[in-house]
Amino acid sequence: MGAPTRSEWVGFQEAEYKFFDLRSTWDQAQRICSWLNASLASIHSSAEEVFLANTLHKMTKVEGDHWWVGLHTYENDGRFRWSDHSVLNYVSWAFGRPHPLSRDRKCVHMSVSKAEWADQKCHSDLPYICKRVNVTGTIPPTPSTTLPPAGCPDGWAHFLHMCYKVFAFVTTLLSNVSFDLWVGLTSDSKGHFQWAHPGLLSYTNWASGEPLDNSGPLHNKTPGNCVVMIHGNPAKNTGMWASRACEMEKHGYICQKKQDPALPSGPALLPSSLSGALELGGVSYRVVKKRLDWTGALHVCESLNGTLASVRDPYQQAYLTLLMNSLHLPAWIGLYNSGGRSFSWLGEEDLTYTAWRDGEPNKLSGCGHMTTVGQWTMTPCDAKLDAAICQINTEEAVVHQWSYPGQCPHSLGDWAWVPFRNHCYSFNLQNLRLQTDAHSSCRKVGAQLLSVLDETENGFVWEHIQSYQEQAHGAWLGMTFNSKGSSLMWSESAEVKFTNWEVQGTNLSMLFPNTCFWIQSNTGLWKPGSCKNRTHGVICKRPRTEEDHLPTLIVIMVTGLVLVILIVGMIYLYRRRQAGSLGSYEGARYSRTNSNPSEQAEKNILVSDMELNEQPV
Repeated sequence: MGAPTRSEWVGFQEAEYKFFDLRSTWDQAQRICSWLNASLASIHSSAEEVFLANTLHKMTKVEGDHWWVGLHTYENDGRFRWSDHSVLNYVSWAFGRPHPLSRDRKCVHMSVSKAEWADQKCHSDLPYICKRVNVTGTIPPTPSTTLPPAGCPDGWAHFLHMCYKVFAFVTTLLSNVSFDLWVGLTSDSKGHFQWAHPGLLSYTNWASGEPLDNSGPLHNKTPGNCVVMIHGNPAKNTGMWASRACEMEKHGYICQKKQDPALPSGPALLPSSLSGALELGGVSYRVVKKRLDWTGALHVCESLNGTLASVRDPYQQAYLTLLMNSLHLPAWIGLYNSGGRSFSWLGEEDLTYTAWRDGEPNKLSGCGHMTTVGQWTMTPCDAKLDAAICQINTEEAVVHQWSYPGQCPHSLGDWAWVPFRNHCYSFNLQNLRLQTDAHSSCRKVGAQLLSVLDETENGFVWEHIQSYQEQAHGAWLGMTFNSKGSSLMWSESAEVKFTNWEVQGTNLSMLFPNTCFWIQSNTGLWKPGSCKNRTHGVICKRPRTEEDHLPTLIVIMVTGLVLVILIVGMIYLYRRRQAGSLGSYEGARYSRTNSNPSEQAEKNILVSDMELNEQPV
């Protein structure tokens, strides 16, 4: 067989390779590979690396010793990953490489003559190697006992022909220790990492700049690479992996074993149902499974005495990663950017910890959500997702700059009011009533029977009534059918523009003037039905009122009244004292005028100031 040419794909094991000696930047090379349904080459064993080097040696008219491969970092990140998203389970760094950590992007090339790697700036022009998985069937795949079947095993999630497993649980244990921990991952003499317990290395969590080659200054590939799980210096690296010299360092360690069937099972970290309150790492959460935009999700969370969740440390991130892996839905969190150069949480705090998805953030504005594997990404705020993570307040609620003016009435009897956007809602589903009685009870408290004007409001209502499924089938809607105009109207005489029928395309011409409507507590969908149904509760709705100044006015009036009483009392006492002084003076003069001679001899002690002033000086 002759030497391969640059224009053909060359097969090795389960992949095919194409070599381009046209010099390009790393990004341009990756783009060209993607046009061919390929990616810059990933290397997973010394055998694969030797194959690439030997193939290039056989090619004629190939210039250059350094060829781009798919290993790279992102700006401000420093974590190496393959461009085809395969696992980083093998390294072949040249001595002294990679360079020390920096904020710059790094891309990796392979030396053909030495079969080793080095990192450099990505805008350099080098030849490159593309790689694609053999899907044409022209080259039979090499049988392998280490590869998993086409499907994903139990406990794994599948996405775009890949299998994922979340190991965040171990990170939650690190909050109780203050040192790094050995795990059962080591590399062999050829730089290939594998678990101590036989099994495929299908997931890695390397820290920035890792894994390094710690085989010694002679770089002789002797065994010496073991892996630790980082405790948290810096904090963003908590739970990530780093390679260390096996015999030169001492660390703690973490063990695992199979469960003992003779022992009772412990409590599950996450309940089987995510519909109720969740206590994770000392923080209370609530999962909202509703299709909402970011603002709508925020309002629903606030109606539950909470706000969209924030993540302030790696332990909280680990718990939420486990939650997202069980939820299987992307979910809104409280991350946002209003157009500035920085991102923040709802409480205006700066980001002290981040867990961005690869390549994020790539937008200067937007709102944040968690992927199903717990990574953060930015999305337009008006996009709609099927879930949100609420963080329930245990302290005084934070007042946001977008809070709506006005307030809701104080709770009284069965009427407890919940604020949502510009309105207040009272959910009374314990007492089942006829539709006419429901209307009447709402009017008595200055409200109208429930109207729902958009999908966000419908999601808010459903979130609050789904826990009443056992007490009520649903709640009455304040909607009537106008047979003359064949239209639906709300109680406040507004035309119905948004609907959420259980049966799509409900035919209005089939309705009767006395038809009533209700929202189901188990689905949030609407149904028409008889007005005499007694299985529905009541939801009243009223606009927020201006701030209630009555208590303040009462305090001012009472204070003023007390002051008036005090002033009147002081005036009264003063005048009484004055009257008493005048009476004593007149009595003294009368006594002296009518006294007999013997009494005049006595010195009169009642001498007024006037009499003293009349005495000669």
